[in-house]
Amino acid sequence: MRNKDELRALKRALKQWRVKTIYMSEEISALALFYVEEYFLSHSMQLADALIGATCATHGMTLYTANDKHYKVIKELDIFVFRP
Repeated sequence: MRNKDELRALKRALKQWRVKTIYMSEEISALALFYVEEYFLSHSMQLADALIGATCATHGMTLYTANDKHYKVIKELDIFVFRP
């Protein structure tokens, strides 16, 4: 965020969209670490992407992304690819 107004606008939008906050758990972090160790060299899996993928996999959620490059190797993920 560049300023407090942008932060307020984001918070309003998230509330309006009824976005649920999912907090980090030991299970998510352990799975994310596994993904990084397993897929960093072959698919450039970075920690942020691994955390997103692990969160969706742990909670059985569909991952909506415009860039499935890093996620398509994770077999337990349900991925929905959109093109903006």
